[in-house]
Amino acid sequence: MTSHPQLMIWRKQAADRLQEIILSATTNDLQPNDAHADTLLRQLSNLPPRPSDRAPYQGSFPNDPIVVGRIKTANRLRQLILNIRAAESQPQDQAIDTAIRSMSALPERTTQAPYASLFRPTTLPDISIDRLLEIAPHADRDRVTSLLPHLLLTMGMYEINTPMRQAHFLAQLIHESGSFNYLEEIDPGDYLEGRTDLGNTQPGDGRRFKGRGLIQITGRSNYQACGEALGVDLIEAPTRLAEYDLACFSAGWFWCKNEINPHADRDNVERVTRIINGGLNGFDDRKYYLAAARDILNV
Repeated sequence: MTSHPQLMIWRKQAADRLQEIILSATTNDLQPNDAHADTLLRQLSNLPPRPSDRAPYQGSFPNDPIVVGRIKTANRLRQLILNIRAAESQPQDQAIDTAIRSMSALPERTTQAPYASLFRPTTLPDISIDRLLEIAPHADRDRVTSLLPHLLLTMGMYEINTPMRQAHFLAQLIHESGSFNYLEEIDPGDYLEGRTDLGNTQPGDGRRFKGRGLIQITGRSNYQACGEALGVDLIEAPTRLAEYDLACFSAGWFWCKNEINPHADRDNVERVTRIINGGLNGFDDRKYYLAAARDILNV
């Protein structure tokens, strides 16, 4: 039986793959995969099949051009897939697997579980609570116990899959979160009010979208992008970003979005820090935790 962490990773990979396939068509003419995408959207949304006299996307997005319908369908499918939280394979997983195969001209699935022959198994990091507390000795054990499963899953999902990458990732998170003790910034966020460069255009956006998560995501625009990637409406529920699971997943999303793994591979702590911080604030502290992580993880 597939483990729950592996199933969650495969679901994310499936969402990524579908988005890539759907958006690879750039013309405003219907393509064969548009029908598959529309069918899957209807299946996952518990809607009736598309009438034979209606083109793909017309039912869900009737007033939009085809290219816009593709974008909205890809985003909605991503949200629906990532919101499947069940620990065991569901009928939706079978439908998603079938759609990917149809859209990729792959053979039908036989006896294997959904996703098993589409994506490789993922090995999660072998990092225990005690090892993590050795790296972050000022962290609270109960907090680390709650965070660790989500941290390991995050590293698996975003290919933070070598000791060097893991050392850099953990060192930055430990510094950014004050040894995992703060999942949102202490400041109420008034200083962010009116920051249009962060998308804060509405009254109260400064407080509403202040820094949250283990790498503090800040501003309406970043909350919007992060939420779309994680399948969660962070505009309507911004405080979700300070909960254990999304605090970790959002850090992985930021790490992946900004392509930090290659810099970690080169052990370039200055470049990693500049991407995360915008400067070198707390650089000595970050280097201290990196040295501790490299020692504990045998880098």
